[in-house]
Amino acid sequence: MITLEDARRLNPQLNTELFFPGPSDVLRALEENRIVREWLEFIENEHEAREAEVLLFVPCTPKKPYDPPRDEFHRRLLELERNFDVYLVSVSEPLALEPREFWNFRWARGMKGVEGEGEEVNLVYDAPFFPWIEKYGYEWSDEIAERVWKKLAAVAGKWFERNAEKFERVVCLAFPDTGYRKILSRVKVDAFVPEKRPEELGIEVKEDYFQNTDSDYLLVWDELLKVLRV
Repeated sequence: MITLEDARRLNPQLNTELFFPGPSDVLRALEENRIVREWLEFIENEHEAREAEVLLFVPCTPKKPYDPPRDEFHRRLLELERNFDVYLVSVSEPLALEPREFWNFRWARGMKGVEGEGEEVNLVYDAPFFPWIEKYGYEWSDEIAERVWKKLAAVAGKWFERNAEKFERVVCLAFPDTGYRKILSRVKVDAFVPEKRPEELGIEVKEDYFQNTDSDYLLVWDELLKVLRV
């Protein structure tokens, strides 16, 4: 099993209220965790993105915060901002979307009229939401996963409805059949990177708690750059 000590070793700034090591923990958080619920309401109803040529959705990764970067993946993403007119948004279980300005994982609670409005909240969470979590003693459930993705897709869809006109193109960096793409099922994406599954590209996806998505997506970085240069 993944312990709180493991999670703190991965993310020393972890908010212990946001430790969700198993799929059922993530589903329960969507329904019961105060911070998660208020964040999802904020993203769905209030958050306003800045205008940019490209809205770029990217996967969440294990090490948080993302800014300053703690891995090569986020170092490169932040570098993209200097070379392209992009607005970066991470796709996440359980937070649905993590807009670029919150990549320090600090949120002055924006929900109007909510008790504690303006209070800074630490959003550093731990939620390894992948089938390989069974290696660590947790049961993976497709039924639970679909319920989680459906709830988060509704939030992401509402966010996109409010912000879509601010962007000329929408690009998503996520392998086919991943939860990231399912969360974006209600978003009109113009280009997905990559178009092929990892096995079709000869990529062996990392299935490890301490290192997974960040290194996998570096292997398709050149394809992403080609799409952004169009």
